[in-house]
Amino acid sequence: MTGANRLGRAVVVAAVLFTVACGRRGAAGAAAVPAAAPVTASSAVSISADARLLEMVDQRRPDTALVDRLLADTSAARRARTALAIGQARIRLRYPRLRALLVDGDTAIAANAAYAIGIARDYEAVPSLARAVMGAPDAVAREAAWALGEVGEMGREAIVSALGNGAPNAVTRSPVAARAPAVRAALVLATFKLREAPIAAVTPWLQDPAPEVVRAAAYVVARLRAPAGVRALFAVAAYNDEEVRQYAARAFARSAAGDSLGGRAREALRILLRDESERVRINAAQSAASYGPLMADAVDSLWNDPARNVRVALAEAYAEAAGRDAARWQRAWDADTLLAVRRALLSHLRRSQLPLVAGVEAEWAGRADWRYRVAALGGGDPGSMLDSALARRLLADADPRVRREARARLGERDTTVSARPPRSSVPIPRALEEYERLVERYWRTPTRPRAFIDTDQGTITIELFAHDAPLVVEAFTRLAREGKYRNTIFHRVVPNFVVQDGDIAGGDGAPEPPFSLRESWSRRRHGRGCLGLATAGPDTGGSQYYLCHSTQPHLDGGYTVFGQVVDGFDVMDRIVRGDRMLQVRVP
Repeated sequence: MTGANRLGRAVVVAAVLFTVACGRRGAAGAAAVPAAAPVTASSAVSISADARLLEMVDQRRPDTALVDRLLADTSAARRARTALAIGQARIRLRYPRLRALLVDGDTAIAANAAYAIGIARDYEAVPSLARAVMGAPDAVAREAAWALGEVGEMGREAIVSALGNGAPNAVTRSPVAARAPAVRAALVLATFKLREAPIAAVTPWLQDPAPEVVRAAAYVVARLRAPAGVRALFAVAAYNDEEVRQYAARAFARSAAGDSLGGRAREALRILLRDESERVRINAAQSAASYGPLMADAVDSLWNDPARNVRVALAEAYAEAAGRDAARWQRAWDADTLLAVRRALLSHLRRSQLPLVAGVEAEWAGRADWRYRVAALGGGDPGSMLDSALARRLLADADPRVRREARARLGERDTTVSARPPRSSVPIPRALEEYERLVERYWRTPTRPRAFIDTDQGTITIELFAHDAPLVVEAFTRLAREGKYRNTIFHRVVPNFVVQDGDIAGGDGAPEPPFSLRESWSRRRHGRGCLGLATAGPDTGGSQYYLCHSTQPHLDGGYTVFGQVVDGFDVMDRIVRGDRMLQVRVP
């Protein structure tokens, strides 16, 4: 039997098995857990039951009796939430039920089951997921494809086979060729989660007619900076989709293109440096700088770029391009007075020990703006003579944030109340009544609350996903209404990645919130403008949050998405490290 015939037969068998399973409405794989008889709405539809489900997920205390009862409920929405909860709470004894639910007649239930299998990394579900990719409704198949990637190496064969094993005609002849673009894209994205991504199986999909799929293939090559895929990206370097060009610009870095493709990559980057999208220019600047003096003149044109984060990205990568060319460094310094830019340049200059901008740290240490005084301590390496002298001088500064940084630079232990131990991953217990109030507020009403982040660059409007992440939204809105989100700074901004804020302790003596938030995973993805919960490890969420400049698939399933920018994208894009967050307003 030829490879093509074997593949065709496998597809037919998978489709037949899935059809049979659908006809049995979930009987397959469920023998280990007897299904409860359906119950009436009056006995199961209760706020108390929903509250106990929310409590179970929050406290990570598996309650199989509750799960079985709610999976038999007459409400499809409740059954869908329960399917997701099995994965969120890692209830291993009920993983077989998730596999059975992949063929549920309700698409939302089946899709949640597939996603739950992914976050649970249930490798025993691989055959069921593979069948779902081939024959389930699009929404289910997409989540099943994503879950195969989360399972990892156990899902490799299913992923690569479905993508066509790297055949040149995979786009038209592979098992998933006829599936919706969202399914094809999810399967391509699943490859970057494998220990060694099968780039040969990814690059044919750069020829897919759907931009969504081309975007996914370009992302995989760029994310991994896979040399084997760079050559194929030249064909889409001018693609009519901003994200594809972003990924191409990232992939053309010297570390991926090497010497053999370096010349072509530099020519492509010269064009991408002038792209209409600032996010493309950011990636192009970072990649172009990696070629050193060969691209120094090309990147220097960006010092006049109107987008602030393009200039910040260039400053952060400039050491590679400028080397020890003192005149070039001086021109860069004179070209831009933005603190975020000069802070990055100063750090490079001090590390390379170039005798330029003498006395700037002392001048900054005397500025009225505390951000300059903190930046004065970041130029040299901790413990250097200049840095230590400034740090000792600023130990008595009037601003606690400056004093904290000075102590840190001197290696002194912070004994103030703002010194923070590692966050606990154990949430504070709540009374059942608290969970009931959350259920009434967020699961029983169709409204989506909004929040407004006022910054010194303008206002960002956020739609909050209270139905998907009630505990996180409740904490965020409560802190906002209590006035905790006031007069902070965006302490972390990575161009074309994230804007992060919410450090309400901030060094001013105010404690961090006295709670830890669990991850509230849902099928919400990390797209441009998403609002996510920043953590310091699993289940250690608090007050800090982030906004994504661009799509970040590698964060899906690892962090909680609990909102989306609906207005103010231009404001988000303008923010650089050190900009002020004035307040968060929640009506």
